Amino acid sequence: MSQAWKSILQTLGAAIALMALAPSALAESTDATVKADMAACKQANDNKACEEAYDYYAARLEDVKGKKAAGYLAEMVALSDTGCAAGNGWLCTEIGVSHKNGTKGRAEDLVLAQQYNTQACELGNGLGCARVGLAHQQGKGVEKDETEATRYYLKACAMGGTDGCQYQAYLVLLQYLKEIPYSEDSIETLKGRCANTGLDGPACIELGNASFFGEYDMPEDEKQARIYWGKGCARAVYAQGCTLRGLLVLSDTDMSEPHSPDNLSGIQSLYRGCLLGDLPACEFMVVAGQTYAWNYDDVTAQGMYGRCLQKPSVEDCTISGRAFRNWRYPDNPLKGEPASDKSLRAFMTACREFNVGCIDAADMHLSDQTFTMKSVNLAVGILETACEKGDAEACARRDAVVAETGGVRGSYIDPMLSDDERFLLARFDIESGNTQRGRETMQWLAFMGHTHAQLYLAYAYESGLDVAPRGEPGKVRNLPYTVSNKEEMIYELFDAAAKKGVPEAAMKVAVIKYYENDHEGSDSYEFAIGRAQYLGAEGANEFYAAVVAQNKARTDAQIAAIQEMNRQNIQSRDNMDRQTVQSAWDQYYKRQEERKEAAGGEVCGTVYGEGNSTYRTCMSRDTAMKYYRGNF
Repeated sequence: MSQAWKSILQTLGAAIALMALAPSALAESTDATVKADMAACKQANDNKACEEAYDYYAARLEDVKGKKAAGYLAEMVALSDTGCAAGNGWLCTEIGVSHKNGTKGRAEDLVLAQQYNTQACELGNGLGCARVGLAHQQGKGVEKDETEATRYYLKACAMGGTDGCQYQAYLVLLQYLKEIPYSEDSIETLKGRCANTGLDGPACIELGNASFFGEYDMPEDEKQARIYWGKGCARAVYAQGCTLRGLLVLSDTDMSEPHSPDNLSGIQSLYRGCLLGDLPACEFMVVAGQTYAWNYDDVTAQGMYGRCLQKPSVEDCTISGRAFRNWRYPDNPLKGEPASDKSLRAFMTACREFNVGCIDAADMHLSDQTFTMKSVNLAVGILETACEKGDAEACARRDAVVAETGGVRGSYIDPMLSDDERFLLARFDIESGNTQRGRETMQWLAFMGHTHAQLYLAYAYESGLDVAPRGEPGKVRNLPYTVSNKEEMIYELFDAAAKKGVPEAAMKVAVIKYYENDHEGSDSYEFAIGRAQYLGAEGANEFYAAVVAQNKARTDAQIAAIQEMNRQNIQSRDNMDRQTVQSAWDQYYKRQEERKEAAGGEVCGTVYGEGNSTYRTCMSRDTAMKYYRGNF
């Protein structure tokens, strides 16, 4: 175990120890009541009275010394022993922390400490459960076992002990960090790559890890780690950054306040990581939604949906499918694709993997919640697939649908074909002129996440393929891959493939983003270009160099234009100043001449001043006659 790791765990232990010193929720004994409480504790095994008397002595222990202090400790030992035995979980935790630290009159004994903490946990004390979990995490007094640590943390959390919730988030964070490899790049290199508008997700993650553990000569700083991980999440759209940031935020906040800004921020980061395909983010969302005392059923549903797509199970797919089919959270802070889209994906995944939820998926194609590719044929194909696999209810439902509709004209979703085979047939249809059937099948495959279908359809629309008809007014929603705006559809299809790491799709998105942003320095096109470079897309580096050069040329031209404008402004100002000064002097001279003329002209002569001093001057005749004696 690294020194940094030890430091983290010691910090957790210290935090727990400090919490143990907090006063209980019960009222303390007073000078007048303490003897009665002690008697009730020792004679009647009244654990509440034991706790009140214990608090009395604990509050005054620091103010006494010598024999009196020893007497207080002896009473505290007796009171906690009696109260714990009588069923007071909090007093059991006090005994546990005393044995752990060798304080309050008890010998240091880690085994005994965990025995008492376990007893406290069994009595329903969440702090006791959290301490047992921490002991298993550290391997102190009990066997080191992160599975047991997790179990006790979750138990503590379920009891309302937010410390258990936080420690669980922290434990998951530490476990996750163990799995992230380090590169051999220097810190300076990583800083340069991460600082480049935050496009390099892995570099930002490594810097966050180094800050978290205080490695590579970087100071241990969780705040800085959060910043680096957040940059990887928000600007590089890198799943690991989202997950790490979310776990760190939740481990530092009071989870008893689920609607607090910090908790919402943490959950939103996890949700972003889950959407980007990071399974640990989805899994912790399920834990948070199910275990923490939150009324966020949607958090659980979102996490289960993410797990369904990445690690399918009947429970995750069916529960999330039903949750999103009956969605009741229109103002939910967790944004994403429409709920009905998620519901269909979840049911179809369950249908394909486990032959469960097939009827639900078929019914969505038959309901008024229509898709552009709505078709009885789709529903019949899904039901027929389930029927062939032995689902008698699906057979009956298929027959009923055929009877109601008068039959179908060949299923677009052949139950005996794989998605790859459907893709080949859809492509054949489009290229041979049967665009309606081929397009409908291809759009369905694209919607269900078939990468080749997404790429083929995007290129086909670029080459002139008409978009699908809108259908009946009011019955078609603007969904990805099904909107009538061809440009938007092309972008959505390329972007879906780019998010899966397809280089050529990422390059297409980069070009679209750049020209849509009218060459402005927006993060959107910078990220898109960075992603294309990261994926090694052909021409990405050249495109980036061209963009940099073009932006530089545009910037240089703007600077030159500004400089010329400033030069002209300065010249104009200088000319104006010269004209103004000349005009002012002319006006002054004119006024002086006018005054002379009005005063009868000027006379010059010798003026006698004080001390028989004389000087030669000129002045108006009127002034000379009035104020001076002299020879004029």
